[in-house]
Amino acid sequence: MNIKKIISLKTRQAMSIFNIPKFYKPIVHPSKDKFLIKYQINGILNCSKNLNTYSLNLSIKIANKINLYNISKKIIVYNPGFINIYFNNKWLSEQLLLKLSLPKLGIKKKKSINIIIDYSSPNVAKEMHVGHLRSTIIGDSIFKILKFLGYKVFKANHIGDWGQQFGSLLAYYFKNKKKIKKIDLKNLEKFYKKSNKNYKTNKNFSKYSDYCLLQLYNGKKKYIKIWKKFVSITINYNQKIYKKLNVSLCKDDIFGESFYHNYLSKIVIDLKKKNIAEIINGNTVIKLKEFNNRNGNIMGIIIKKKNGIFLYSTIDIACIKYRFEKLKAKEIIYYVDNRQKQHLKQVFNIVHKANYIDKKVKLKHHHFGMILNNNGKPFKTREGNNIKLNYLIEKSIKKSKNMILKKNINIKKDKLDFLSSILGVGAIKYSDLSKNRTTNYVFNWNKILSFEGNTSFYIQYAYTRIFSIFKNTNFNYNYLSSKKIILKNKNESNIAIKILQFEENIIEASKLGMPHIICRYLYDLASLFSFFYSKYPILYSKNNIKKINNLQLLLLIAKTLKIGLNMIGIDTVTFM
Repeated sequence: MNIKKIISLKTRQAMSIFNIPKFYKPIVHPSKDKFLIKYQINGILNCSKNLNTYSLNLSIKIANKINLYNISKKIIVYNPGFINIYFNNKWLSEQLLLKLSLPKLGIKKKKSINIIIDYSSPNVAKEMHVGHLRSTIIGDSIFKILKFLGYKVFKANHIGDWGQQFGSLLAYYFKNKKKIKKIDLKNLEKFYKKSNKNYKTNKNFSKYSDYCLLQLYNGKKKYIKIWKKFVSITINYNQKIYKKLNVSLCKDDIFGESFYHNYLSKIVIDLKKKNIAEIINGNTVIKLKEFNNRNGNIMGIIIKKKNGIFLYSTIDIACIKYRFEKLKAKEIIYYVDNRQKQHLKQVFNIVHKANYIDKKVKLKHHHFGMILNNNGKPFKTREGNNIKLNYLIEKSIKKSKNMILKKNINIKKDKLDFLSSILGVGAIKYSDLSKNRTTNYVFNWNKILSFEGNTSFYIQYAYTRIFSIFKNTNFNYNYLSSKKIILKNKNESNIAIKILQFEENIIEASKLGMPHIICRYLYDLASLFSFFYSKYPILYSKNNIKKINNLQLLLLIAKTLKIGLNMIGIDTVTFM
């Protein structure tokens, strides 16, 4: 049930009766009028100005022709031309009962197309840090949302397991092999920092690094063996992080930069044949007229150095080509830092010029902002290094555990561990996902671990309250889903409308790649429940029919909260 879509369609049909051109589209959105949720239709004012017509008269004419059958109780036009739809409670009741009896709340599958989501994408030989949080959980939530809607979605973890840093890592390893006693991720990160510094400051080391990289590219066993070890150590560590975060990425989703190595030479040859690339000073370069460098000159993108080393742009071009040809992608969405905006624009430009993808294929970069500390600076430790993601998760779980113990000192250890893990991880994820992904935000422990306001604790607590109510009743699901629902007051009607808005919020979140839309919706629904719970004696009502109605609404709220939270990768709990 997509209320917004139904009203938009019916309004557009009414507009066509008056020969209003199709490019004038109604703007439909929910709004409140004296605490009653209704829908408002805007856009008529702009239309009337261009058509030289009085807006109020035009809106009245259109409103009289909007055929919403039994959906609306009344349609009122307010000056200067806002059309307001008030819903029929009988229709709302019928739709709610349908939702109770249908799987997935009656939300139908959309047309299945192949969508690839590129997210997380950590570097090898480095621990995942707080900067990887947003890419990982935003990408994964959109994957879950699209999957729920019925799309065929491929997850792609494009890890940085190839390129210049591996030449440096291998060079450092072979030069210090005798001194190295243990290779784990902590030591690898130390090697990474030292080798990167040496590459920039030591010419002999940088030459040896390039040599090692070419040996790796040429498949020399000695170099391949160590490289595989570095990659394996990192992947195994990252999988533990994904598991803790309840993120669906697994080893089968990894398509690292190395995966495309065999395609790179062919790409370079083809781009030269098509006169898109040329040789300049021994390097293979693509000149992009659409982009200028700092000096205002046409930007040149190197895709292959004269020493035979390929660049990241080449890998990303090959990656898109592969995803279109082999995976039949109709849409590719990148959840990558905003700093990659120009790089991806350039890559998209090149693949279109080379006709590596169909014109109808959508390439999207859903960029995101940064996590800041209380001083408004990038979230870092005192030493200047990014905070490790594992540290962040463990700290949140520990803080959740302390909060639970303050409320219930007699809780059993296994229950405490289970609950603190779900609540701690859920708090971190919801705190991030509830923010608009395009903005920076300040990380605040007190806010994310609060039972008040727009937090995961608040929503999960609402769910557990409903669960506890049902534990004290004798009514089962089948019985409740067979009984007629009667809505008698504004609060019940508002809950009904909010439940029916679930689908339109899911679709909007999926189109924009904005999980915060789902979060905002879940918070609003939990707030409506909290008010309803405080105002009405749900279990102690003397009227049995009224009690059943209340429980039906609660059951729908609980199902919606559970689906919504699971959709953004947060588990629900039945006790707190």
